[in-house]
Amino acid sequence: MVFSLFKSKESAFDEDLVRQSQPRKPNVASDIVNLTRKERVKRAFDEMPLDARETEAVCALLDQPGSTCVELSRACGWMDTRWRMQMLMLCQRRRKYLWPEGVTADVSNGLIISALAEYDTYAGTFSPRKDVKKRLRKAVQAAL
Repeated sequence: MVFSLFKSKESAFDEDLVRQSQPRKPNVASDIVNLTRKERVKRAFDEMPLDARETEAVCALLDQPGSTCVELSRACGWMDTRWRMQMLMLCQRRRKYLWPEGVTADVSNGLIISALAEYDTYAGTFSPRKDVKKRLRKAVQAAL
C-alpha cells in the first residue's frame, strides 16, 4: 500500500517534469518582442483604433509639442492634468503591444507614456516621439 502511494506521487512528479520540458505555446507578446517601437505602435493602433477621447489627447500632443500637461489638457477642453490620465489609459490599454516584455524592460520607462511621448524633465513638457509621430498622425486620421 505504501509502495503504491509512493509510486503515484513519483509518476505525478514525472508528469510535471514532462509538462515543464515541453515547449510552451507562444503568448500574444512573443511575436511582438522583436518588432521595432514603430512597428509595435502601428500594430497597437491597427488592432485597437483610437476612441474619441484618445484622439483628442493624441491630437493635442501632435498639434502642440513642447507643451505642459496642463496646456495639453486645456487644448482638449479638459481641466488640470486630465490629458496625462487619458494618455496613461491609452497606453495601458495597448500595453501588450507597447511593452511586450513588460514596462520595466523598456529602458525609457520613466513614464508609462514614453512609448509615444518624450518628456522633458527640466521644462516639464511633452512632445511626440520622433520615431512614431507619423504613425500617431495616421491613427488620428483613421479615427476621424
